[in-house]
Amino acid sequence: MLKVKVPKILVLFNFIVTRKYLVFSLLSIFCVISIFVSIIKKDFAWFSAYGGVATIFGILLTVSHSVPMSEEEINRFLDSLFPESRDGIFSETESATNREARISKRISEANRILNSEAIGLIVTIIGTLIWAYGAFLNSFI
Repeated sequence: MLKVKVPKILVLFNFIVTRKYLVFSLLSIFCVISIFVSIIKKDFAWFSAYGGVATIFGILLTVSHSVPMSEEEINRFLDSLFPESRDGIFSETESATNREARISKRISEANRILNSEAIGLIVTIIGTLIWAYGAFLNSFI
């Protein structure tokens, strides 16, 4: 039987954001370093760039609850997206082939949605980092 696969990047992001102490520690470290570099360089673009990092963590915190991590959560996720219809008088007489095809379709759709979420997070993070720190490439190039 097919199985829903949660992309590893979503598992990693979920691991990070479900540990609030880790999130706030990382944000605090980035903030202090950004303020310190801003004061030394007399350029608060560095502190402004910290906003991009904070945005990344904000997005991760926002979507972390919607990423299923356990078999039970995956089943709830599938049922919420693709509820089984029980219409008709003899709905329980569905053939095994039809049931397998329906379940297979549900699982492939769930995999597509989870992969899309993973790619969306990656693109958002990369874009935010480019937005935040791209201007500093002048110093290195």
